[in-house]
This record gives sequence, structure tokens and C-alpha cells, in this order.
Amino acid sequence: MSPEDAFAIFDSLSDKQHEALMLAAKHLTSKQIAQHLGLAPVTIDKRIEGVRSRLEGLPRADLLRLYSEWNDTYDKTINGPIILEPTDIQMPERCEQPSDLALTFSDNLVLDARVSWEHQPVWLRPGMKPSELGVGGKLLAMLLGAVAIMAVAVLSMAFMNALTSMLQR
Repeated sequence: MSPEDAFAIFDSLSDKQHEALMLAAKHLTSKQIAQHLGLAPVTIDKRIEGVRSRLEGLPRADLLRLYSEWNDTYDKTINGPIILEPTDIQMPERCEQPSDLALTFSDNLVLDARVSWEHQPVWLRPGMKPSELGVGGKLLAMLLGAVAIMAVAVLSMAFMNALTSMLQR
């Protein structure tokens, strides 16, 4: 098998096979690689044997020599990273949108910048904490929570009742 054919096969290997071959090319044994990766040595041998079988039973030493050659020449960034120089692009000047105008878009969605929370009830204020609620608000929240839990329980029981009646038929 030619080195070019072997290099094409190296390009199509899985990450796990690359990892095993990389460590084996650094002269580690299957047992050492398995300890390093937290796997069984048999698993490492299967990964390497899978590559060997694709390379027509190439001996392990020749496989690792070819893999090291491929890794040194083909698995690199060509000519290093490209650093772009800053350009002199003129950006348009920013201007502030007047706060008293509504922003209208082509889809007729209108966003009004004049909305204020001063006209909203206190309990709708954003960022309000439960500790800021009065006694009545806390009781109301507890009552709504209890009602929600009861509704879920009743619906669950009704579902189970309907399911058992369907299964008994």
C-alpha cells in the first residue's frame, strides 16, 4: 500500500483511533495507553488493529511510522495562521434616537420608548422580591399555589381513573 493511500485512510479515522495511534507513535505500549485513557488494553489493541486491517495488515511498527509521518506533514495548518491587518473602513456616525418618538418598523410593529412603570400597579414592577409583598400579597400567592397543586392532583387522579377504566375493558 502506498503512503498516499495510507494517508487517505488516516484522514478518515475516528478521534478515538487518532488518540490511540498518537500515543502509540510516542512509543507507549497498549497497556500504558489504556492506563492513560482509563480503558482496557484490549480496547486499545482493537482500535489499532482496526486501522491495521484497513491498511491490509500492515505491521504495527510500519503503521506507527507512517502515522508519525502523516501527523508531522499532513495534520498541520498550512502556512500557519493568517493575521489580517486592520482596515480603514469608515463607519457611519451614530446618532441618538429622540426619546419622545415611537420606533416604527416595516412590519408595523411599534415600540414606544415612553413606557414607564410609574403607571403600573406595584405588584407588576419588574425585579420585585417576595419579601416586598405585604401580608395580603403573600397570602394570595400561597392560596394560588395551593389551588395549582390541587388542580394538578385532581387532573392526575382523573387521568389515572380514565386509564384504569380503559385497561379493564
